[in-house]
Amino acid sequence: MTYNNKRYLKRQSFEILESALKIHKNGLFDEIEYEVPFDSVQNKKTIQTEINNNLLVTGFFFVAFSFLFLLGSAQELTVIFLSIGSLMVIMSFINRKKTITIPTYGEPITLYFSKKNKQEVIDFSEQIIDASNNYLLKKYSKVDRGLPIEPQIEHLQFLFNREIITEEHFETLKNQLLGRNNKSSIGFGQ
Repeated sequence: MTYNNKRYLKRQSFEILESALKIHKNGLFDEIEYEVPFDSVQNKKTIQTEINNNLLVTGFFFVAFSFLFLLGSAQELTVIFLSIGSLMVIMSFINRKKTITIPTYGEPITLYFSKKNKQEVIDFSEQIIDASNNYLLKKYSKVDRGLPIEPQIEHLQFLFNREIITEEHFETLKNQLLGRNNKSSIGFGQ
């Protein structure tokens, strides 16, 4: 499945592969294509909206300078600086960056959204996390009593710590690996 995502002149396409996420990014002056293995994709995401702080601070400086010019005799500069400052402050709020970020052990996966496509982008981020979880589940939840037990228990613990499997599923697989019967009785047997 391929998903396209963009913000102004930045274009991204994402393709969910069997064991990785393929990312292709195009900017105005650069282009890059790489894969993020599902082993490094975390299963949590952050949804955030950021204001362009540089534009906001610069706008406030222009507004402040306009008041300084007001104290002097440069009325024309007051109007110009106040207009530019007000425009910059307004643009900083209009130009908010809305992102969904999925952490990885390298560069995080960043998806852009707007008011119109927010749910669509959230759904795709969930597909990435689900594909990663399913891959890890297939890779690490196989129980083979012919192989060394300790690394397999570590794999199961890894799945449990990442909240891919529940505690009951973890105990079931661990008992299966150790050759234990899951049915244990407390008290006197009959």
